[in-house]
Amino acid sequence: SPSAARLAGYRAALTEAGFFTYLALVLARRLDYDPVRMLVAFPVVTGVLACFMDSITVMLFFATLTYELARLLKVDPVPMVVAEVCLANTGGAATLVGDPPNVILGTMLGFSFNDFVAHTGPIALAAGAASVAYFYYQFRRMMRSKERLDREELERLEPSRAIKDPVLMRMALTAFGAAILLLIVHPFLEHAGIPLTVPLAALLPAFALLVLGGDRTSGILHKVEYEVLLFFMGLFVVVGGLEKTGVIGALARGLAALFADSPAGLLSTLLWGSAVSSAVVDNVPFALTMAYVIKDIAAASGAVALSAMVWAVALGTDIGGNATPIGASANVVAYHAMEKHGVRIGWGRWMKMAIPSTVLALAIANGLLLVKYLIHYY
Repeated sequence: SPSAARLAGYRAALTEAGFFTYLALVLARRLDYDPVRMLVAFPVVTGVLACFMDSITVMLFFATLTYELARLLKVDPVPMVVAEVCLANTGGAATLVGDPPNVILGTMLGFSFNDFVAHTGPIALAAGAASVAYFYYQFRRMMRSKERLDREELERLEPSRAIKDPVLMRMALTAFGAAILLLIVHPFLEHAGIPLTVPLAALLPAFALLVLGGDRTSGILHKVEYEVLLFFMGLFVVVGGLEKTGVIGALARGLAALFADSPAGLLSTLLWGSAVSSAVVDNVPFALTMAYVIKDIAAASGAVALSAMVWAVALGTDIGGNATPIGASANVVAYHAMEKHGVRIGWGRWMKMAIPSTVLALAIANGLLLVKYLIHYY
């Protein structure tokens, strides 16, 4: 499975070394533990991290740390956590390796890391900026603590104590940087005749990390989610069956006929349809099914370029997942992390916070997709 590349050793190694805890504590200290500034900075950082690593890991750490800091700062952690989730999913839309739907669409339909950065990157950036602005204006008053803070307890949060293994952290960050570099240069290497695929580009540095890490990295293999890999394998078999029996082809021909005279209508329908589906259905099987559907639409009609449809489905699926607590894996992780600490969010409260930001981000994505279509940049 192409997603196997994303589940390699980096995140387990960075977790083991204490990188995420360190990063969040450094950030909180730099912001002088001001909750209003943290309401902007924490989601932005989760969005940037989610461009390059899976949002589940990012949210696992940031949700727990946000809760701990909010408890010390005597503010409600929920607006910050929901904002972090929304930015993690939107940030993940910016690159090939950010969110699982992008990995599936990119590797199955032949789009590179650079294609995603050039086309979904700027749109994800604009949509993310709008979401941050929304959360800031909507919740900044809630984040001002009324009570006197325990400065002593805050000062005890020494970031350097979070680093469990500095050598492993440096090695993991180096390998991670090498993987990103290989993903960027891989189209040029393939063009030069060096057969470097996307999964290979992501896995080579991870393999080097495991080999060179020795005893330090021996525990990492136990942290790779083998159940997830088996789930992906089974999923490809099921959706492949739907393709072979003609179910997907029939759906694609129906859509192509419906929007034969309206390419802009087709792109908007793909974006909003993907968003609504992603809010209630797991976005991985949905993205896999849509990869076959849009491939067949491109073959049936030719009115809209395959690439334009890929960007619409990727953005819709990634951003639409924000709307409900089950819309994406990062949402489920953050929701359960809050419940574990006794913070009950509930579907109603989540949707009340997340839907306005999701609709705003999708409206911006829709506008920019249509501009791209009009200027033939896709």
